[in-house]
Amino acid sequence: MTTKQWMVMAVALLSGELAWAQPATKDVLDPVVVTATRTPLPVSQVVADVTVITREEIERQAAGTVVDLLSRVGGFQVARNGGPGADANVYLRGGETRHIAVLVDGVRIDTQNVSGGASWQLLNLSQIDRIEVVRGPVSALYGSDAISGVVQIFTKKGKGPASVDLGISAGDFGFLKADASLSGASGLFDYAVSASKERSDGFSALNNAKAGTRATDRDGYSTSGSHLRVGFKPVAAHRVEASVMQQHLHSRYDSNVTSRDDYGVRDLNNLKLQWNAQWLDSWSSQAALTQSSDRYGTPLTGYLTRTDVDTASWLNEFKWGAHSVTAVLERREDTLKNSEVVLSGTKGEGERSDDGLGLGYAWRAHGTAFQVNGRTDWDSEFGDHSTGSIAVGQDIADRWNIHASWGTAYRAPTLYQRFSKYGNAALQPETSRNAEVGVRYHGGGAELGLTVYDNHVSNLINFPATTTTPCSQSAPSFCYSNTGQARLKGVALSAGASMGPVRLSGSMDFGSFKNTLNDLDLQRRARRQASLRMDTDLAQWTLGAELLAVGRRFNKDGVGPLGGYTVVNADALYRLNAQWRVLARIDNIADKKYENAQTYGTAPRTAIVGVRWTPGL
Repeated sequence: MTTKQWMVMAVALLSGELAWAQPATKDVLDPVVVTATRTPLPVSQVVADVTVITREEIERQAAGTVVDLLSRVGGFQVARNGGPGADANVYLRGGETRHIAVLVDGVRIDTQNVSGGASWQLLNLSQIDRIEVVRGPVSALYGSDAISGVVQIFTKKGKGPASVDLGISAGDFGFLKADASLSGASGLFDYAVSASKERSDGFSALNNAKAGTRATDRDGYSTSGSHLRVGFKPVAAHRVEASVMQQHLHSRYDSNVTSRDDYGVRDLNNLKLQWNAQWLDSWSSQAALTQSSDRYGTPLTGYLTRTDVDTASWLNEFKWGAHSVTAVLERREDTLKNSEVVLSGTKGEGERSDDGLGLGYAWRAHGTAFQVNGRTDWDSEFGDHSTGSIAVGQDIADRWNIHASWGTAYRAPTLYQRFSKYGNAALQPETSRNAEVGVRYHGGGAELGLTVYDNHVSNLINFPATTTTPCSQSAPSFCYSNTGQARLKGVALSAGASMGPVRLSGSMDFGSFKNTLNDLDLQRRARRQASLRMDTDLAQWTLGAELLAVGRRFNKDGVGPLGGYTVVNADALYRLNAQWRVLARIDNIADKKYENAQTYGTAPRTAIVGVRWTPGL
């Protein structure tokens, strides 16, 4: 897109949708979120930059993973080495993948292998009920990882009479998907159980594959998952919950060995036991024990790595009038098992632990919101590390609000970065300092948001110059090192409105994500990105279309330009009756050929048709 086209779209988001919005009979419901403060709060009272992705939006995606869904959410950019089963990098406000704290129902998802971060390709959409996104540094609430934000995924919680939801879909490239769920409540118990399976023949991951080699074949995938969540409420003020989730992925990929059909196998398993208690009208608490296990292997090469993350937390909230105080005690233990770990003292295994204490205070009254948080983490490897944040919001006119915040955050090095054959035991945590200001409008059937942010990241960990020469004192350039500095700044726009029967929503991001030591753009991050969604109801139909426009990027810092691209998708939902509905979706209607990682392909035009049945029991 040209600069003029980008500006036209920005003006439409800023003014056009508000001007054309038709007054609604009542405002959009004010959803309750928990991720921004770790306690339930209506989103209208949250000072942070928050987005809630609903189950309806998730169902429209039809296939793929959380990566595909987030690629059209404001502030996010993605790069993937092939199809849905391939490794993916997810960038939020220009930060690295490892700079996003990811939770599933409060269970921390992370890896200690290589650069770290969640295994996004394992986060299947079938088990997800909603997603909350908080942008900006949130380490004062969550400790390590939350330099650019937090993504928390929530699965379905049982309530009311027993309900069944069954779905099956099929599409191009041999795509097949089936999922089923059962949820409800009976007496003192509530329950939700689900299972899914998905597969595709895929497409060739490499664009430059040599004819006649294995690299030209299709790189398909298959994935399966299951989830069980059970709650027990013996009295009105107490609830105990246990949950277990399992995800399995088998995906093919193209390596530099052209005679071999390589594939990887990845498993993610989560466990949680949680107790919520309301001791007094002014005092509530939550105690939780969680575990996540991420295992990845390539059977043809013999490579195997596993990360276990165990946490124990106790959160308390005290309220009186317009005031509230929160206090959290948290312990986190990370373990990495990998044959390339050689510097930890125990060959093939590394571990670290972190004990955190966090305090927060909030005051909300008379159109003013004030929130301050502080946290100190005592790390077994780095000693103590303190982070903090302060935020204020003010209603300035009918339906208008301004807000500003400042905060610090950090990310501890992965165990692989410190103890592998390329490791550096002297690595220090990456740190950040962020300031932002914004304005919001909400009401009359329209929403508008504008946020300006500036995030300085220090001690960025750079990767080795090569992965064939082990790290040593005589060859320090082949070691991980804290030699990077980055400045991530930008302007984020979002808008939504109704124009008669048509609903519009969109976002636009203008950013500058640079390595301040050489003034080069960070890899695979565009300076401009925009998304636009339009849908309408016609009798039993809901018709929708969406556009994603991504600007020019570089495959590496300032090197290997990747051209900008625009893709258009369309979807349609037809309700046969109260129990049956049919969904059809076409991605990349124009069959646009583009790359978000150099030499790696992206999906061509793809059509999917599915049917869902929700019978009453």
